[in-house]
Amino acid sequence: MRVHQGLARLALVGLALALASCGRSGPHATILNMRERELGGPPFPTRIIVNRRYVRIDPDTGTGNYILFDRKRRIIYSVDHSDHTILVIRSHIITLTKPARLRETVKRGHVRGRFKGHKLWSYRLYTNDHQCYYIVAAKGLLPGVVSALKAYADTLAGEQALTAANTPAGLETTCDLADNVFDPDREYAYGFPVRILDYEANEKVLISYKKDVPVKRSLFTLPAHYVRYSPGEVRNGD
Repeated sequence: MRVHQGLARLALVGLALALASCGRSGPHATILNMRERELGGPPFPTRIIVNRRYVRIDPDTGTGNYILFDRKRRIIYSVDHSDHTILVIRSHIITLTKPARLRETVKRGHVRGRFKGHKLWSYRLYTNDHQCYYIVAAKGLLPGVVSALKAYADTLAGEQALTAANTPAGLETTCDLADNVFDPDREYAYGFPVRILDYEANEKVLISYKKDVPVKRSLFTLPAHYVRYSPGEVRNGD
């Protein structure tokens, strides 16, 4: 009996140590390494970190700037390291009237090769016969990340709609209205986009990813002393 009790105590101690170790390890996340180009310019590295609560995007990782999306509160924080500011974008209901003629079509094509075992397909996304996106996507790849990025795009769409409402007529293209406001997550409709090229020669390419990576909690915090402001303050000149 004493032997059994001793083993039981050892088992409890082992469980307690294991739980303590888990507590110290911090949150886990999926980390994506991307390569981006803007307007056909030189490539730069981008990192995306996704867990159940947050999406963190580090565009051009050497700058120190980052975007933090609170998935639960549906708030986007854009942190500018150089001027110590945080642009706060909240979710808005879209009240902008959709143009009567905004027709979207898709052409699918075959792509040789696979990505992490997933078959690739190409998609050309058109709005009113203008090609807005060329996408190479892998269905079933990183569905949790796809869901998180869809929510990010949908949250940003409300602010994009307010911007479009204050833009002089004729300056917003049909691709802008479809991609940014009325169908903001269309590029994620066919699986994870391993490559995206838009009509302005902006490009994103997935290089690699790792799942269930332990990460520091500080990656999902905001600098307390940075000045926060809203897009509305910028529009109003405040």
